[in-house]
Amino acid sequence: MPLQRLVTRLKPQGYGASWAYASLGVVPAGLLLVHAVIGLGSEHYAMAAAFLVLAWVGPRARQFSALVAPFALCGLTYQFLPLIMPLRGDIDVAFIWELERALFSVGDGPTLGDALAARPHPVLDTVSGLVYITYFAQIILLTAWFHFRGDPSRALRVGLAFAVLNVMGWVTWVLLWPAAPPWYVDIYGLGPAVMDAAPSAAGALRFDALIGVPLFHDYYAKSTNVFGAMPSLHMGYATLAAIAGWRFNRPVRIFSLGYALLMAFSAMYLRHHYLLDLVAGAAYAAGAYFVIGWAMARSKARSHVGSDERQPSEAAELAPSGQPSQEAQLTQ
Repeated sequence: MPLQRLVTRLKPQGYGASWAYASLGVVPAGLLLVHAVIGLGSEHYAMAAAFLVLAWVGPRARQFSALVAPFALCGLTYQFLPLIMPLRGDIDVAFIWELERALFSVGDGPTLGDALAARPHPVLDTVSGLVYITYFAQIILLTAWFHFRGDPSRALRVGLAFAVLNVMGWVTWVLLWPAAPPWYVDIYGLGPAVMDAAPSAAGALRFDALIGVPLFHDYYAKSTNVFGAMPSLHMGYATLAAIAGWRFNRPVRIFSLGYALLMAFSAMYLRHHYLLDLVAGAAYAAGAYFVIGWAMARSKARSHVGSDERQPSEAAELAPSGQPSQEAQLTQ
């Protein structure tokens, strides 16, 4: 019967079958949690639907759903950050501004970020807007490319490093160095932090004007943290993609490196970050990627050691003919 064949075909088999069944409980539970704490939006339903489809359509898609789980969890966790904002330390407005000028300006001249932002142009607005709005999609799509082009280990490393990078960034935002971005200083000055300052898309509003859609305005209106300039996770994501893509192949290397350079330009041009923020974001990404690589290598080495330790005992129980040895028979 067609229905029976469909049920048989959809029944999870092979890699990660238990992951598919677990999704039937994890996804609804996650939706209930989000509904209870912050309220559900269309993006939550879309994420849940995509996750369920990937978990059930086959082993390869199911494996990919496990690989992208860190991205989904980080996106969701970001929305819970307001819950820990009462722990936030003193907001840095002036020190980072002064440090940027001490390190990255010549004499009393402008910094690189100031110089870039002082020369807006519709072409630059278009390019920087496209790069800046695709920061999350780019690293997810590149991870998918690694996975489906035969390098799932690299994809897993990127996903895990992405999670570590975000945790490092959030801890810095909240506990270590909550800092105001350049656009904030442009509006409010270098005085004490204005705690009820509204989020702003800053220079990215010019992109909205060009396309006639309030894309950046609506996106940043939902921002949970105005004082999250240090480090730049936009730069962190792009750097993570560039490092991962460096040894994959030449086209990916050129694309990912070019995207990272454009991200650095865009973050300063749009007045979202200082150069200091970009350096920190890139350093965090490199650290996360290499720490995860080290951990994966250690895990692989341990599994090989365990396999090597089991092989002699297994071999001793087999005679050359493939039958149990006399010693093994005596112990049975």
